[in-house]
Amino acid sequence: MEFLVAFAVLLVILILVGVNFFDIGLLLLGLLDFLCLVMFCFFAFSLFRLFTCKRVKARFKEIGEKENSRFKVAWYVIGKEEASSVFPAEFLGKRLFYKRSEDTGVLLTKKGGVFDLNAILAIALGFVFSFAMFAGILYAIAALIKL
Repeated sequence: MEFLVAFAVLLVILILVGVNFFDIGLLLLGLLDFLCLVMFCFFAFSLFRLFTCKRVKARFKEIGEKENSRFKVAWYVIGKEEASSVFPAEFLGKRLFYKRSEDTGVLLTKKGGVFDLNAILAIALGFVFSFAMFAGILYAIAALIKL
């Protein structure tokens, strides 16, 4: 909430100083583009981590809370050890992603977390869509200022 108040105060200050609405709109588009770039970097880093993981067979155990986390994650049994998914559990696609009756392939990180099908799809789609949004907004900014 404080962020919105600070944002509104900043907008009022910009208007009082004499910045026109077109420039404020470009500034907001630039901020949105920067956020898309940060998202793209996060997904690129996650994609890099996927390639450094070891593929193993695991059996889905349950969806539960991880220590020091407010999101529920999927827990898997690999051999005799338990490992949690790196990404939060998907509740809308529960039947698709989490099947108790069969072993599934997961990617095991060096720190003991796993990338399951939910995480792999989220990374792949996030990588593509964040890049598309970044490029699209950058193109819109360039078209607006006619570079």
